[in-house]
Amino acid sequence: MGFGDLKTPAGLQVLNDYLADKSYIEGYVPSQADVAVFEAVSGPPPADLCHALRWYNHIKSYEKEKAR
Repeated sequence: MGFGDLKTPAGLQVLNDYLADKSYIEGYVPSQADVAVFEAVSGPPPADLCHALRWYNHIKSYEKEKAR
């Protein structure tokens, strides 16, 4: 997966477009790919990037499990 620099609006737009019909970066469950992309994003995407924001909030909800 190549989204470019996920700290820029252009990179976040590519991520948003990719997630338009997907729940996760790879497959049907959260994976290490989701963790890697989540860590590359500097914070929640803006509200107009609704698919990326939905994904971000969903992956963020797993933070307690990741800490274990």
